[in-house]
Amino acid sequence: MSSSFARAGRVLLLAGLLVSLGTPSRVHAEVPLVWSRAQDGTFSVLTASPGDASHLYQIFEILQRARRELSDRWQLELPMGIAVLIHPDLASYTASTAAPWYVAGVADRAEEQIDIQRIRILIERNTLEKTLRHELFHLAQPDDWPRWRAEGSAMRFAGEIPSAAPYLQLTEAELEAMLAAPSSRDQLARANATAYWWVVRERVP
Repeated sequence: MSSSFARAGRVLLLAGLLVSLGTPSRVHAEVPLVWSRAQDGTFSVLTASPGDASHLYQIFEILQRARRELSDRWQLELPMGIAVLIHPDLASYTASTAAPWYVAGVADRAEEQIDIQRIRILIERNTLEKTLRHELFHLAQPDDWPRWRAEGSAMRFAGEIPSAAPYLQLTEAELEAMLAAPSSRDQLARANATAYWWVVRERVP
């Protein structure tokens, strides 16, 4: 998802709630996160968990493959020096992005940065590659695209097929508002589905 959430100062030494599958459970003592950075010349990947770091080869492979596809098939170029932050828990992710728990990743075009949730959850849901590709697309998309076109196109590039029912009677302004500030997980899923089908059908509102 392209970032429309207020950033919380991008504090990298974070503490917060212990979570289970996206639902807060209990508060723990404040322990600062220690971030490690890995680079391959194009991307920097920051991890704060040994478990996440064990997937670095796979992550760089996904990022580089997506970069080539964006250039070769979509004629879109990514900025150099993109940073990908892999958060070790939900508290770190939500504190850094202000995104709701049900949003797997956020792209910040101004900072050329992607924040994603913990690897274990994304792998369990088989969404790791889709999440990275979706957010990379947002960093490469044209500046003047409306949000619905950006979201629908990012879903197509990521290989995401929406399972939610799209809205059938919706204005462009209404869809833009839902995508910018969804009121629930269900509304976001349906708004994304609507954006996807508008793009697939080359709808021009």
